[in-house]
Amino acid sequence: MISRSAGRESMTETSERVCVRCGDTDAKARLEQCHVCYRFFCPDCAHRAGFGRRFCSAECGRAYYFTGEPDDDDEDFEPDD
Repeated sequence: MISRSAGRESMTETSERVCVRCGDTDAKARLEQCHVCYRFFCPDCAHRAGFGRRFCSAECGRAYYFTGEPDDDDEDFEPDD
């Protein structure tokens, strides 16, 4: 049974955990949960980004590091009038 609360999925049984890329279950491989989208992935399918963190996809790796407020330094490169 999967219940959702505040956008996160809560798994009640380990047999329901499945890798989003290859479909392996928790019984076949030790699944990890993505820090961005909370989906599960196995070590073979993990995307490694920045300082060895593992994500389910390259998109989640980019979202983790490159979302949010723009850098303050960007204003320095705007032409003066």
